[in-house]
Amino acid sequence: MVTDPISHVNVLSTGDELIVTWRGGSDEMSVFLSGDPVDAGTDVRAPDAPGQARLPLTTRRPYVHLFEPSQGFVVAAERRLAMDGPSNFRDLGGYPTLDGAWTRWGQVFRSDGLHELSDRDHALLDELEITTVFDLRSHGEVEQAPDRLPDGVRHVHLPMSSDVAQGRSMLERIVDGDLPKFDEDDMADGYLRMLDGFPEFLSEMLHAVANGEKVLFHCTAGKDRTGITAMTMLGLAGVADSYILDDYEVSARYRAHSAEGSTWFADRIREAGYDPDDFHAMWGSPRPAMRKTLDGLRARWGDHDEYVRSIGVDDDAAGRARTQLRYTDPV
Repeated sequence: MVTDPISHVNVLSTGDELIVTWRGGSDEMSVFLSGDPVDAGTDVRAPDAPGQARLPLTTRRPYVHLFEPSQGFVVAAERRLAMDGPSNFRDLGGYPTLDGAWTRWGQVFRSDGLHELSDRDHALLDELEITTVFDLRSHGEVEQAPDRLPDGVRHVHLPMSSDVAQGRSMLERIVDGDLPKFDEDDMADGYLRMLDGFPEFLSEMLHAVANGEKVLFHCTAGKDRTGITAMTMLGLAGVADSYILDDYEVSARYRAHSAEGSTWFADRIREAGYDPDDFHAMWGSPRPAMRKTLDGLRARWGDHDEYVRSIGVDDDAAGRARTQLRYTDPV
């Protein structure tokens, strides 16, 4: 009998337990729960029903290891980590690649601002063993809300901001009449300018990954500068466009302060005599913007590998980064 491969794994925490669902597998499947994305440990049980298991939540960062004898292990976790400070703190693991592998859980993380990290959040960063935080905000953003990091975590400031290139904030440009609208096309153009304008920053982050560091990169909202960095890493790992788009688009759901921030921004635009609807893309993460960015990347550089070469990451470093970003087999 042919067993369907395990797919569509979803992990959701509800209070004091995890609900795990999936498709495929057989009656011989086992479900392991551990605090390590590589080691399945010894806490093993049978599914509660076909394609479902309910597990006790015994650690803040649990990983579920589904073992099918004919296929080996598939690892899954809840992508967004519950934090007291950030609302958009996510793991880049668990995305399928075009050649049948998966991105590695617990290796690379993305987030919005880290200035409100609590002591409890610090404990989770320690548990995740994050070694380096790349702060992509402008100098002004950093001065206004400096990162609050635990001792021992390296902080690297890489101001990958259009404000740096323009010398003025987006709001100032709108008020001055230099930016009459901002839609998905404008957003994609801005993203492509980031790819073209900050190669040394993206190269530095990829080299850190290649060297085996567990890294976290973030900006203020965790969607634009962070989204471009995530796209670059997922593209190098061989993740299909559809999942890159998913990873980008979901930021709009998780940004707890997006409504407050967009209302404030819209009020300032309205006070300057402009229609906020003409700038709707600015406070979202619209899927067409990243779709246009991916198309623009290929038109300019050919593919993700060629882009990575163009920013000074040679084939050896790119290969090492790819190894760190993914499992070579779906385990």
